[in-house]
Amino acid sequence: MRLPGFSILGKLAIAGIILFAVVNWWPSIVKTDESNVLSETDPAISKQTAAAAAESFVAGLGGGSVRSTFVVYESDSLMSGYIQREALVKAYKAHYSSKVPIDYYRVELTTDRNKEYWVDVDMTKGGVIGWQLRSREAAPPREQGRRLAEASLSAAGLNAADYTLLPPDPSKPQQYVFEHRTEKLGDAALQTIVEVRGGRVTMFRPAFAVPDEHRAWVAAQDRATSEMTLWNMVATVLMGIAAVVLAIVYRKRIAFARGAFLIAAFLLLYWINNANMFPAFKTLAAEGADPFETSEAAAGFVIVMNAVAALMAVAGYFSLAAGQSLWQKQGMRLWPRWREPSFGRETLIGMCRGYLLACLMLGIQSLLFFVAEQRFGMWAARDPSGSLYNLLQPALFPLMAWSAAISEEAIYRFFGIALFKQTVRNTLLAVLIPSVIWALSHTQYPIYPVYTRLVEVTILGIVFGYAFLKYGFIAALFAHAIMDSMLMSFSLMDMGGAGNIALGCLYIALPALIGLLLWQLHKLGPGRHSIAAGGP
Repeated sequence: MRLPGFSILGKLAIAGIILFAVVNWWPSIVKTDESNVLSETDPAISKQTAAAAAESFVAGLGGGSVRSTFVVYESDSLMSGYIQREALVKAYKAHYSSKVPIDYYRVELTTDRNKEYWVDVDMTKGGVIGWQLRSREAAPPREQGRRLAEASLSAAGLNAADYTLLPPDPSKPQQYVFEHRTEKLGDAALQTIVEVRGGRVTMFRPAFAVPDEHRAWVAAQDRATSEMTLWNMVATVLMGIAAVVLAIVYRKRIAFARGAFLIAAFLLLYWINNANMFPAFKTLAAEGADPFETSEAAAGFVIVMNAVAALMAVAGYFSLAAGQSLWQKQGMRLWPRWREPSFGRETLIGMCRGYLLACLMLGIQSLLFFVAEQRFGMWAARDPSGSLYNLLQPALFPLMAWSAAISEEAIYRFFGIALFKQTVRNTLLAVLIPSVIWALSHTQYPIYPVYTRLVEVTILGIVFGYAFLKYGFIAALFAHAIMDSMLMSFSLMDMGGAGNIALGCLYIALPALIGLLLWQLHKLGPGRHSIAAGGP
């Protein structure tokens, strides 16, 4: 079968892949200094090994036999951002990475004495770096607590004379914060936090105190992110309402069965991903909350996110329904029907174009990241909630690529461009407006300054939009799914192991298998006569 129109797109795809490889895999060629990039720590020990180390430590504390454990990957997000923003990565790696690891395992344990602990374990060496016992006992008199806290420093091999005890925080009378007199990383002072309740130490944790200036800067950036996310939600809800209204108005000429399978697939995959993210939701729940009540909060997150997914499914369904009539009114055919003789062939061509577009998009995104890093000081903080180490089954992660592609292409491309094309009567604005709305939702990732992510995703949205107008919905859907599948599969492969590498390759090939399967199935149905004759 001849696949027309691939010459220019093929050349662009090759350029995109070369650009992606150069920027990401040969950084020494194009980056002036990679020493300030802080990559996620590759664990040298398994979660099972970390749990065993934590159990042994708790037994040494006299906590009793462990009944249950749960392990999550944790990280000091604020500190990871600070040392990158201030170009301190090299100094951190040279002097403090083994003393105060930014990345670590947090093991939650319950003993046969109904005691609850969390124990932080170094991901590379397996040693315990901090711990806490759940206790509701009151803080002892300050002087008594100080003596117990100083004794815990000595027991940990630290010299209390090297530390200054900071004034107490009235909101945390049980805590004693010891700041090292000389050890600093930039303006971040090395501290050891000790908690004393009743007549015993209940927490011991070393950490760097991020300067107030950086903390305030990040807080301001996060507020901007929240505002952008809110604007995305408002705009998306309004678009969803418009889709419902238009679907009702044009109901007589809409095939409501179209898109039902896509939306069902989106919802199923999203719900699977939400369940898979239970450990990740625990890390979200631990931010500013009781670290011993994260399981209940994480279960609540799963329920809420499942409800959000259901609402997104409704919005996606009506976006596909209403989009049909809007494109018909404008005389454009951007989504072939199954019953059309050319559906199978167009799906196959759309899949092939999807791979080429995805390769081009990877190159564009890499270039945008490179420019943002080199010219605008972009950096990414740690996000345990987005780590594959906080998935119950990391092997399922790339399936989320299809969920994102289906919902976002339905809402922001198939319906969004049609809606604004009809209202503003300008193709550029019709592509730009939903691209900005789409980009607003992507600023929630911990990439700073936040405007860099807004600009990057808006540009990608414009490219996706014009690709959609030129090649149709199927090509745009495949391109989005393939691009995300590649990125997610590369993350899976980075975890190491032959199984993860093989699965990553399978996920990258999955869109091709789906395209070929649909083509073959269609040959057995409505399109068999047309395809046998060579197609239109």
